[in-house]
Amino acid sequence: MSALIRAELLKLRTTRVFWVYVLATLAFVPVSVALSLTTGRPHGPLGSSLAIRNVMSAASAGGLTMLLVGIAMTAGEFRHRTAATTFLITPDRRRVLAAKLAAAVVAGLGVGGAAALTTLAVALPWLGAKGVRVSLTGADVWVPLLGSLVGTMLTAVIGVAVGALVQAQTLAVTIALLWTGLVETVLLGLLPEVGRWLPGSASASLAGSTAGRHAVLGFWPAALLLAGYAVVLAAAAGQRLVRAEIT
Repeated sequence: MSALIRAELLKLRTTRVFWVYVLATLAFVPVSVALSLTTGRPHGPLGSSLAIRNVMSAASAGGLTMLLVGIAMTAGEFRHRTAATTFLITPDRRRVLAAKLAAAVVAGLGVGGAAALTTLAVALPWLGAKGVRVSLTGADVWVPLLGSLVGTMLTAVIGVAVGALVQAQTLAVTIALLWTGLVETVLLGLLPEVGRWLPGSASASLAGSTAGRHAVLGFWPAALLLAGYAVVLAAAAGQRLVRAEIT
């Protein structure tokens, strides 16, 4: 299994689009921090717990990009017609999927960690310049950073599962973007008690985002909910791959 995981990580490292996604994530972090610090004070005074958590939620910038990376890891095999070769080398399709999921965990943690460090590097001096002193050991810092790390990792896993389920990469990406950008937003606005249980809301809750605050879950319920989505989708993806005709 370790050889399969190393092979999947090698595929990621040698794929140009992966590094484009990583750079896009890191480039968006300062933008997110800037927006949190300069677009008024809808979350209270800048030094308040809620405002600081909202600033630190910039570390979740890798969520969407890792969702797309995860989709590419599985659906990309079908798009580029390398799936047949992959499964000929390793006929146990569930082992292949497990290796991809493990590689997604590693990649998600790596990108999430880089985003967290970038957030600290940008946010702490900026807050300090505004006279706000923030403790690195304070819950307002480490909770959203840890939540962003966990959320980015689980979102990568979900992406792998979605890609294996849909298999058509363009369709999978389209569904993912519409779901995260439109469907969840509408449901959260119209039916917040339903929307709070969706994956996007769980990720936002983990990251400490104050968007739709009335629908935000606690840290542990959000983590368990997002992990539950990942497990269910991964199990369904395994069944789909076993039954799929690979050409």
